[in-house]
Amino acid sequence: MKAVERDVIVVGSGPAGVICSAFLQRAGVDVLLLDKEVFPRDKPCGDGQTAVNDIYKDMGIFEEAKKVGFALTGSRFSGIKEELTTFAGPPQKEPGGFACPRRIIDDIVRRAALNAGADWMENCEAVEVIRERNYAKGVRAVYKGKMIDLRSDVVVLADGGHSILGRPFGFFNDDPELVFMAARGYFENINGIEDGIVEEHYPDKSFYPGGYMWLFPEGHKKANVGVFITSKNLQNGNRRLEDYFSWWRDNTKIGKERLGEAKLVGEIKGWRLPTSRCVGKVHDNGILAVGDAGSHIQCYSGGGFDNGMKSGKAAAKALVEAIEKNDFSKESLGNYKTYDEEENNFMLKLCSAVRENVCPDPETYETFLEFARQLPNYPNNNQYMAYIAFMTKYQNIDLLEKYGIDLRLLAQRMSPGH
Repeated sequence: MKAVERDVIVVGSGPAGVICSAFLQRAGVDVLLLDKEVFPRDKPCGDGQTAVNDIYKDMGIFEEAKKVGFALTGSRFSGIKEELTTFAGPPQKEPGGFACPRRIIDDIVRRAALNAGADWMENCEAVEVIRERNYAKGVRAVYKGKMIDLRSDVVVLADGGHSILGRPFGFFNDDPELVFMAARGYFENINGIEDGIVEEHYPDKSFYPGGYMWLFPEGHKKANVGVFITSKNLQNGNRRLEDYFSWWRDNTKIGKERLGEAKLVGEIKGWRLPTSRCVGKVHDNGILAVGDAGSHIQCYSGGGFDNGMKSGKAAAKALVEAIEKNDFSKESLGNYKTYDEEENNFMLKLCSAVRENVCPDPETYETFLEFARQLPNYPNNNQYMAYIAFMTKYQNIDLLEKYGIDLRLLAQRMSPGH
């Protein structure tokens, strides 16, 4: 097959890659979006999408997302004492997010990018970045059983947290303290859950710091149920990842209520999540990394969907500027890191602070939950506002000095759509 030449090739058609492609195409950039899978495809995930309203509206898919997704309106937590603590949040004109299987929402986002004019190749697996004079110049890929060269001025890696293509450029995060393992299954006939209320439970010391059992409601008595735990704790423990579901059901009060009569639909699927405390290395000569490939996953919650889309939009902005200058050097593409930090560092750093100070161990987390229940307006508070109050007022931590978290940005970053 003849080599294909483009301005930009985006490897991976998850939210980060698709958003990057769409905004590039809007700016008149010739983009090729490719993926090794055939869409729609399943994607193991917790299915929660928060702080996405603004981008969904910008993409023209907000109303469609509302129709297929399940609105998220609050959250509920418990520690080893299994006393439920609720964060309903203040009243909002629209939901703070949605729960929707990635097989559905990823295809909606992808089709929006194609409608914007991006070209698309599925069942096309990039296996190597083409490098010339220390610059990325495209990818070598397997397509329809043949090896082909897809050439471009810039490559955007959006191929997930397992990205092999990003390793030679130092984009890959292998810090054992920050690598998590997760697994999810879809269950029905779950007792005790409420529509719109996400649940996170920390029932055992092996979950700390930052791990938990989750439930994202997706219909009456139905939910995406999952486990999130550090790779280090999993290796040092005596349970397999998939065993946590039955362990939680058989050994805890809340687990028994939730899963005692529940039925697993389909199979449990697991995956690896390289998380980050802040935006790290995400660019080099002729190449950028967005989404999970650039370690944009929060090291407390494991959330990365909204961070990924924001990184994709930031990458597109920087690439348009680089194309105008015809300069794809590391220095020129450095604007991407600046824009990425502006969008994502606040939540990445805040989650790092939460991990270290709110849920480092069972005792501290129980202290936080008790503190949260005593706050004015409980339970109509935002969970992150409660985290901040606990760290700044109860623990007397200067978040700006210790973590570089500027609380003047709080109102903007905590808005439902951001």
